Amino acid sequence: MKVIVTGASHGIGQGIVSRLAAQGCTVGMLARSEAALQDLQERHSTTNAFHPYACADLQDPNATATAIAKLIGELQGVDALINNAGVVIRKDIFDLSLDEWHAMVNTNVNGLFYATRAVLGPMKEQGAGHLINISSISGKFPLPGGSAYAATKYACTGFSQSLFQEVRDFGIKVTTIFPGSVDSQSHRHDPDADSDWKVTPEEVGQACWDVLNTRPGNCVSEVEIRPLARPPKP
Repeated sequence: MKVIVTGASHGIGQGIVSRLAAQGCTVGMLARSEAALQDLQERHSTTNAFHPYACADLQDPNATATAIAKLIGELQGVDALINNAGVVIRKDIFDLSLDEWHAMVNTNVNGLFYATRAVLGPMKEQGAGHLINISSISGKFPLPGGSAYAATKYACTGFSQSLFQEVRDFGIKVTTIFPGSVDSQSHRHDPDADSDWKVTPEEVGQACWDVLNTRPGNCVSEVEIRPLARPPKP
């Protein structure tokens, strides 16, 4: 299976790449950091599998289209796109700057649209494909201190639901995954805090793999994946 993953270089994206590569997929990796993508490529490419990468800022529609076309060419096709790239800034409306608002909208909403548009032509032509959009539990149950982020994830949810109605007749599936607290090891998280209770990025990757392996005649529209344990009390 030939899969393109955006935001592949760290966190959830890295976990998705790791799990799909382990399952035998050929993964095209897209992110901004070439050094991080090279490292990921070296870790997962073998004599029997080579995973190409392309660098692009998803806020740029032309760069996104060019990068995805490059990956489709190197993969010799595309079976699935996993829209994972996202910006997370948890601030309330009083503290969030306009630049921070634009950063989230431009990546989480516009970038999602640009990447999706870039694969729809080949998928429509071949009469098959799968779009997996990584939303967030904030796209269903927003928390205080994250109104702007929640807005972008609700946009992802609405886009995905409507998109399914637009592409299903061409054999293209659309799935939205809603992760809860994930141990993404990002700069936002305290490295000394206990993260054992959280979902791992690889578990999100496993959810992607499971969804991709449904039979052609059905589509799992939504998956919600959360830690079983409650967050530790402060």
